[in-house]
Amino acid sequence: MLPKINTIIYACDLENQTQAAMELVLNLANLHKAKIILMHVMEPLNAQASNMINNYISEEVIVSMRKEAQKDIHNRMEQMLSNYMQQHVEELSTLEYPPETLITSGAPSDCIQQIAKAQNADLIVMNSRTHSRLGQMILGSTANKVIHNSTIPVLVVPIK
Repeated sequence: MLPKINTIIYACDLENQTQAAMELVLNLANLHKAKIILMHVMEPLNAQASNMINNYISEEVIVSMRKEAQKDIHNRMEQMLSNYMQQHVEELSTLEYPPETLITSGAPSDCIQQIAKAQNADLIVMNSRTHSRLGQMILGSTANKVIHNSTIPVLVVPIK
């Protein structure tokens, strides 16, 4: 029996060039009658930046700024979904489930895999930008880390 796709995690960085991946995710969800979870990971500050900020800003202000950033990201995700749903209203009228959004914090590759496992996802979809070979060797990329550590299929949509 062919594998069934019931839940799709779309790990999105909310950059402007995500149209191809978003359309693909919506199309796959529509074809498979699958649930979509559009997720974004807020990366933590490195230790040096965190120490510098803590020296100048109170804890209450930092918490408030983080909440405001999460609210802004949530609004951007909802706006992006709304735009795609309106652009393709006829094609997407048969979606089984309304797309969900999720914002989490941590190391992106770890968070993506944790959410995929927690949501019992059947497919992870990600964007990937073209990086130099040296950049990939030294830093690696989130997509690369997820591909090599995931226990479920990962579909990477290139952004050029």
